[in-house]
Amino acid sequence: MMIRLNGSNGFEDRLSEMPDDLIVHILSFMPTLDAVKTMLLRRFGNLWTLVPTLWFDFDLYDRICLPDDEEATYYDVFTSFARFVRNVLLLHRSPTIDSFFLFIKPLEIRFEDRRIIHDIQMWLRFVTDRQVKDIDFCFDGFDELALPRCVITSQSLIKLTLTGCTLEHRPHVDVHMGSLRELSLSDVKGSNEAFNQLISGCPNLREVKIDGADELCVLNVTPPSVRKLCLNLQNLDHSFTLSCPDVRILDVAVSCRHESFMVDAVAVSSLQVVHVADLPYDNFSPVETFMRQIRNVDVFTLSSNAFESLRWGKMKINFPRNRWKRMVLQPCMYDEKRLQLTLELVKSSVKLEELIIDTEYACGIGTYESPELSTTTYEMPLLKNVTIRHRGGFSKLHLQLVELLLGNAIVLEKLVITSQKNPLKAVDEINLVKQVSTFRRASANARVIFA
Repeated sequence: MMIRLNGSNGFEDRLSEMPDDLIVHILSFMPTLDAVKTMLLRRFGNLWTLVPTLWFDFDLYDRICLPDDEEATYYDVFTSFARFVRNVLLLHRSPTIDSFFLFIKPLEIRFEDRRIIHDIQMWLRFVTDRQVKDIDFCFDGFDELALPRCVITSQSLIKLTLTGCTLEHRPHVDVHMGSLRELSLSDVKGSNEAFNQLISGCPNLREVKIDGADELCVLNVTPPSVRKLCLNLQNLDHSFTLSCPDVRILDVAVSCRHESFMVDAVAVSSLQVVHVADLPYDNFSPVETFMRQIRNVDVFTLSSNAFESLRWGKMKINFPRNRWKRMVLQPCMYDEKRLQLTLELVKSSVKLEELIIDTEYACGIGTYESPELSTTTYEMPLLKNVTIRHRGGFSKLHLQLVELLLGNAIVLEKLVITSQKNPLKAVDEINLVKQVSTFRRASANARVIFA
């Protein structure tokens, strides 16, 4: 950092005045490759060796260090990258390591060369010996790498993120990560026993994320400390059983490729919040079962993909009466069938106090008004607050929904209509206000707010 002195052409070097600790802190936000390059500046010198964050990105190294070497094979590049990592760790002087990030794209190398696996395991041993708190590994396409013992017995790890490696079930190894709070597994392979052994060995775990473990059949989230579970299982071709007796927040996306697919949530008594990101389109029996198993949660959210799945299967699903107090629906647009699905969900939610509807598009198909829906009575005994957000225009079906809610919610206090992307023109808003003002209101205290 340089500043001009007294309007002259001279400059004062403020960089030299910065304390070493501050420079080290700044360097900790850089990829390690960039941090090492600062040694060319006299003021920085070898301060990079004290940085508590190590960040190694194979793609970044390939682009910067070997950009024009067309003859270099993938194996040559990785060998050079591994040499760089080894040298950095050899010179590193920080007594502890806060974070260790390692990103390697799909390996196209000779898997019989065990040196690569040995190198990675040595790097892991190095950072665990220095009490690393956060490990993030992306070994996309490298199934041969199993998680070494030094990681699954680390007492310093707080956060562990794994992509593309393999979990091994080790009946004779005591998996124990006593400080781990967050566990994220993406495209990780392993048996039911391997996943459950890893999770059960983390007694203070707070959050678990599993994405793409399509071979998983049984998941037992046993630590009582776990509060949030995120599951993204998109290509299941078998039944899946979930037990999470102490989890309070469940974020789930499930699809299947087999007609015998079934999600069985056998222990979900502590669930308070469920967000459903996706559901099967063509197999509705497990959907009905799952909806019944989560009927006692307080907050239920249905994303656009999951909403569309229920829309296609509406005639085959009998929605069980539930105790949801807050429901968030995210239909991509509104037509008669989507409106009917919304009302069926509201009708089955006898304890509902707050309803949020978030639509992405209005679409021409949303201009048809259903006389049948207008004459139907829907029970909404506790509904107090409604928010309708739209981004693509307010259709006649939106208006019909507003009319039905105002006419059936006997204790409604507030209904908010808001446009988040394309605000209504003044003329359109005036017409909308006029139309809404003519609707019958079951609650004398109901207010309609245009935001």
